[in-house]
Amino acid sequence: MAPAIRPPETAQALPREAYLSQEHFQKELERIFYSTWQYAGHVSEFPTTGSYKRFAVGDVDLLLVRAGDGAINALHNVCRHRGAQLVSDGTGTCKRALTCHYHGWAYNHDGSLRGAPKMGGDFDKTQFGLKRAHTEIWNGCVFVHLGDQPPTPVRESLAEVVWPYADLDRAKVAEAVTYEVETNWKICWENALECYHCAINHPELVRVFDQDGDAGGADGGDDYVYFVNPLLGDSLSVTLSGNLESKVLFECTTPLDEARGFFQWHTSTFEMVASPDCVAVMTYTPLAPNRTRITQTFLVPEKAEGGTDYDPGTLFELHKLAREQDNQLCTSVQKGVTNPAYVPGPFNDIYEVENLRFLDVYWKLMGDTSDLF
Repeated sequence: MAPAIRPPETAQALPREAYLSQEHFQKELERIFYSTWQYAGHVSEFPTTGSYKRFAVGDVDLLLVRAGDGAINALHNVCRHRGAQLVSDGTGTCKRALTCHYHGWAYNHDGSLRGAPKMGGDFDKTQFGLKRAHTEIWNGCVFVHLGDQPPTPVRESLAEVVWPYADLDRAKVAEAVTYEVETNWKICWENALECYHCAINHPELVRVFDQDGDAGGADGGDDYVYFVNPLLGDSLSVTLSGNLESKVLFECTTPLDEARGFFQWHTSTFEMVASPDCVAVMTYTPLAPNRTRITQTFLVPEKAEGGTDYDPGTLFELHKLAREQDNQLCTSVQKGVTNPAYVPGPFNDIYEVENLRFLDVYWKLMGDTSDLF
């Protein structure tokens, strides 16, 4: 059975096989990524009817499409006729229908079959709509769930979160950067959840971020970890200067000095770091036991214009720099755990407490792994 979670000073990271085994990796896809809510994008990425975006994890390939009624539907990107992939590019617009290039079957934006050439009079179109996944929108963030019965709705899971900005649902994507890193996805999370490494590896970040400050937050059970780390001194944003680097800010629901923290949400799918001038969303998509796709998306207020209200190079610079530094660290850790001599050591009881929380959630989701370790 999954090991019990122990106090930080005696607890250890996962066994070596958890970062290397293909069999264990497949179980993670099934028990975590196919069975929990996954962040798939922001509503601003679907501006018009027919706007679509692909979302893929493991063997699953979804197509998120804005329908005429405004809903964003998650449709499996596979034709119900002979299994051809409907769309191969990442984003685009299909104004009238999703049409399969193989035999011309066409689907409406809700997934229902619109037409199937020369299939005969007794063919029932209603039986061959695209398979669907569950979707939910929280503060403009689009989530998908691949299971037959989704767990607690995202909105209920995040009910205790004190979100400091009222207009994230009206934000827009200013920029997105994707990295493919030679590391296990869990190493990315383990790195993100602690700042024990920050003073040595993120000298620019610790000039504005108080790694020793008290972190308020909430415990979301099996769904998320949420905490607020204060910024240092008069810093108001996660920028190299610590200053707000945009003339247009998110609408704060609390006083600005209370909305200037380093807010973070962590689930199996995404991390969110929020400042009044920029919200950075990080997703970690597992590609293989030793390879992860990391996407860093920057959201800004809908009326903020790059080059006029902010300089993208300045506003996003610290986020990108820290990400590149972390990519190097995670790659190094993957190389280290590959060594047969690797044995996990104890967690730090001050800076790595959230790593225990991650392990607790992880083991609950994975269940019995006695057949793997």
